[in-house]
Amino acid sequence: MSGGSLSIALSGLDAAQTGLDTVSENIANANTPGYLKETASLANQQTPGDAIGNGVTVTGIIQSSNSFNRQLELSAKGAQSYANQLQSLLSSAQASFNEPSTNGIAEQLNTMYNDFSSLANTPTQAASYAQVVAAAQNVATSINQAAANLSAVYQQASSSATTLVQTINSQLNQVAAINTQLASTSLTPGASNTLVDQQNQVIDALSSELGVTVVPGNAGQTTLLVGGVALVQGSQVQPIGFTPGIQTSPPSATNTATVSLTNSGTIVPVTGGTLGATLTAMNTNLPTYGGYLDKLANTLASQVNGQLAAGTSQNAAGTGSQSGVALFVPSSGASIDAATLSVNPSIVQDPMLIAASGPSYAPGDGSNAQLVANQQTSTTGAIAHWANSVSSVGLDVQNATALATNATNTYNQAYSAEQSSSGVTVNSQLVNLVNYQQVYQAAAKVIATVAATLQSLIQDV
Repeated sequence: MSGGSLSIALSGLDAAQTGLDTVSENIANANTPGYLKETASLANQQTPGDAIGNGVTVTGIIQSSNSFNRQLELSAKGAQSYANQLQSLLSSAQASFNEPSTNGIAEQLNTMYNDFSSLANTPTQAASYAQVVAAAQNVATSINQAAANLSAVYQQASSSATTLVQTINSQLNQVAAINTQLASTSLTPGASNTLVDQQNQVIDALSSELGVTVVPGNAGQTTLLVGGVALVQGSQVQPIGFTPGIQTSPPSATNTATVSLTNSGTIVPVTGGTLGATLTAMNTNLPTYGGYLDKLANTLASQVNGQLAAGTSQNAAGTGSQSGVALFVPSSGASIDAATLSVNPSIVQDPMLIAASGPSYAPGDGSNAQLVANQQTSTTGAIAHWANSVSSVGLDVQNATALATNATNTYNQAYSAEQSSSGVTVNSQLVNLVNYQQVYQAAAKVIATVAATLQSLIQDV
């Protein structure tokens, strides 16, 4: 009888000690990323036919998890990273335009048109022509620089994506390696829990980087999908590669950055995480902004050159007149765009070639220069186009900022819900700690009582 009592009490001590160890582990890892709360699973020991029972046994250490809450958290994490990255890239693109600014494109355009107006009032003064040329050069340089700045944003995004894909492939291999270990039957007790925690930490990072769908499998193994394409299945990994597309200055709609499986070339539709936002910016936003710059350059050159062509100037020899020549020409290639817009070298060399006069040349006639100046207020002119473009970019940034704020709020809610079911709450663990301490003390008291009873019986013999 006493032997049975001691055995039962000893099992209680062991169970309470395991419970205390489990609580200690939970508290120690309360802030460890990927850690799942653990609970000692206890069961009654009872030999068939034994009416009393044989104590308690620890059947295992169970990790708390909720697959539904977990997937919601991962999705929200990917959406948050997507929104933050998109907001960052669009803000960089907006900054590349340097607007509004006292030396931005809009201000340079206004200065040029004002100088054309001054030329119209003083068409016989060489300095007025030189001012127009200098202002036009500043405009061309500002547009060229904006194109180069926007291309730099694209190239930085491309470089970041290349590095990120290398990191992702390494993490995919980690998940597959853990899957292989989890499939092993030789794991020591508790080792699988540690592996699951490690795998969760890697999956958290992958969700932030490209957005993943997690499909739980047997023995804790995990399948990872992106847009329906499997990247990890058991121990098998499908590495991915990044292709930035043709880089132009500024970025154009012909660019197509893609992510694909390196083994088969299958396109992976990445729409979440940092990588998804990078693809969106490279394939949609940055080419659109590049189109704004190209249209600005074309509108400016077409309107100014077109009006100058309708006027006249003195010829290079200063002995007569000639038809107006183009103020803006491409610095290279056959067509003008934001990267090639430049001032005609002939006019740079001889500013008096600017066709300030009307169709019938007269030395004191500045009527054609005034018609160019009037383009400043045109609703279809370069300034109006640029104002609309800058406004559109600003609206995109504003929307991206709002998206980032909303995504953060959604993630915080999803994270709280996931933590309520799987995370460690220190206060509740302290309550469990007290309970296990009391169980331990009670079991120890039973042993002491049985020992005292036996000692008394021995003395009475």
